[in-house]
Amino acid sequence: MVFNKAQSWSLTGNSGTDPAINFIGTTDNKDLVFKTNNAERFKIADGRMFFNINTVDGDGIDIIDNTPSKNSGTDVVWIKSVHPQSNDVGLLTISTANWQYPIFSARENGRILMGVNAYNSSLASCTDCSNYRLFVKDGIKTEKIKVEFANVNGWADYVFSDDYKLLPLHEVKKFITLNKHLPEVPSADEVVKNGVELKEMNVLLLKKIEELTLHLIGLNEKLEKQDKKIQQLEKNK
Repeated sequence: MVFNKAQSWSLTGNSGTDPAINFIGTTDNKDLVFKTNNAERFKIADGRMFFNINTVDGDGIDIIDNTPSKNSGTDVVWIKSVHPQSNDVGLLTISTANWQYPIFSARENGRILMGVNAYNSSLASCTDCSNYRLFVKDGIKTEKIKVEFANVNGWADYVFSDDYKLLPLHEVKKFITLNKHLPEVPSADEVVKNGVELKEMNVLLLKKIEELTLHLIGLNEKLEKQDKKIQQLEKNK
């Protein structure tokens, strides 16, 4: 603590202080340490803050704005600036010498990453993800997801329009024989390479169901006509 000779820092509050000369801190290169029961609980050292630790490499919370330098095996939770963007904020636990795996990272560009390697993950370095805001490695478990549509044109009911050109079944068969997947539906190789947009895929699957329904309706009408002809032939015998 720094104070004038005529002053002391009161434990019940202070008034008339000058922050230029009255402050809690050190004027040399020593750390500022707070203790309870003679055990170190909080430390300010070299521009960093450490909570509930006994040493710089002990267990606790480290708030830092640069690349950490920790021993292998140290288990510390960070709030820190994580690469590759200088103004990111993240949380991570160091259990190995590799500190580059944040548990959570809020990026400067507004994106949020969970469980993603700050450097090497395909999610973290995704070059075609400019339209996405949330990246979660290993998956998401939830009870409910709602997808919004801007207008009715995003849904597949246009298949039932009178002017919709339904691909004949013989053309569908020809396409499947040649490509080994349905028309408009991505192949297995494309899915592995590019992933699947759930919204677009759900719309596409609905489209295929509606097309299949139209084919079934058409086949049923043919069967009904054939059945009537058969019944008429039976009567004429």
